[in-house]
This record gives sequence, C-alpha cells and structure tokens, in this order.
Amino acid sequence: MNNYMMIGAGGTGTHLLHPLIAYLASHHTEGDWLLHVMDGDTVETKNLERQLFTDRQVTMNKAEAAVEPFDSGHVRAIPNYLSEENIERMIMDGDTVLICADNFTVRKRIEDRCKTLANVTVINGGNEKFSGSVQLWVRAMGEDVTPRMSYLHPEITAEGPDRAEMTCAQAAALPGGEQTIVANLQSASWMLTALWRAHALLFIHSVGQEPSPHTWTELQFDAFTGTVEHIDQRMSSHWRAA
Repeated sequence: MNNYMMIGAGGTGTHLLHPLIAYLASHHTEGDWLLHVMDGDTVETKNLERQLFTDRQVTMNKAEAAVEPFDSGHVRAIPNYLSEENIERMIMDGDTVLICADNFTVRKRIEDRCKTLANVTVINGGNEKFSGSVQLWVRAMGEDVTPRMSYLHPEITAEGPDRAEMTCAQAAALPGGEQTIVANLQSASWMLTALWRAHALLFIHSVGQEPSPHTWTELQFDAFTGTVEHIDQRMSSHWRAA
C-alpha cells in the first residue's frame, strides 16, 4: 500500500486536496494507495475567503470537512494535530508526507522524525501573502538523496507555539499569517508538481549530469512579481555535511 500523509487542511491543503486525489488515482492504477488528511483545527467563518470550505462546514474539524466529499476507501481524516505523542505512528518508513501546515514547529517535528526513517519523501509547501516556497526532500536506504528541509532554512526550529499542546481557545487566539488565495493556490500547484517529479525521479542526476535548476529540490515563487526560481541545493558540495 502506498501511504500518503497530508499535514494541514487549511489554505494550501484544501486547494491541494482535490487535484492530489485525482493524481493519485491516475498514478496508482491498481488502487493501492491511501491518503490521510490530518488537522486538529476547526473551520471558522474567516477561513471561507481563501479556504475551500462551505458555510455549512463552519465549526467542523478541518480534516473531516475537507475529506467529506471524497471516497473514504482512499481518503481518510485524522482530526488531530501532529504531536510528539502520535508522530511515530502517523509517519512511518516508506510514507510520502505533504506539509501544508502553517508553523515551523510542526516542520521541525516532521524533519526530526523523518531523519530516523530509511525511506521517506517529504514535500514541504509554505507561503506568505504573495510569495512562498516548496521543497522536495527524499531519503532512500537511510541517506538523504536531496537536502532536508532545514538546509539553508534556519527558521525551521523547535521554538514557537505548539498547537498540539494547546486548548482550542489558545489555538484560536494565535495570530495568523497574512495569506491570500492566490499564494495558497500556487503553493498547492507546485507541491503537486513536486510529487509528480518525485514519482518520475526527475530530481535524480543522469550519468555525467551536474545539479542544476532542471533537477530542482526547491522552488521559490512570488505571485506579485510573477517570478519562479528553481534551485537544486545540491549545487553546494557541502549540503550533506550541513
């Protein structure tokens, strides 16, 4: 069984979900795939302007609301935050993890867990109001094939609020980052592109090929300026030691 974990069902996650399911159904023609959507947050009226929920779903858990229209045989909701207590059973060897969460604490938690696994693919998407980035991190046979998330990204640390440890009232009181539906859509689109590239092995260098933007492991976009930059962080000879 090919197991996929989508962490976060908000701005980026809800825009990624429908095309992701369509892609997985066409990619795994034998039907041997399962997508878990994980989020402990609740749908609020303010979410409706840029997240794909309806008025009827306000007060529902986001993961459950997001997967409601889809076949439960392949798509399942996990109505909880990813925590230190549940991460070992949520993310396991061989999984593909798609990070649509909106904080660095959960990214650090996922990175620490995935460093202990022999085989895992992580696609990390994030954005602000107009700009964002997507990273493709692949581990195979206990080694990093592409740079981990925190390489050249010191902002991914264990410090900061941990929603998994908060009450609903405390989580609701957290300030939200300023985002737009335009940036959420771009982040979701490039995350799906990164997954397709991972399946097609387009991040692997051919014999004699040097790392280049064509073998990108990270993409940075700016919707305001209309620019996209593709980067293969392996162009630095020190990435494995960092």
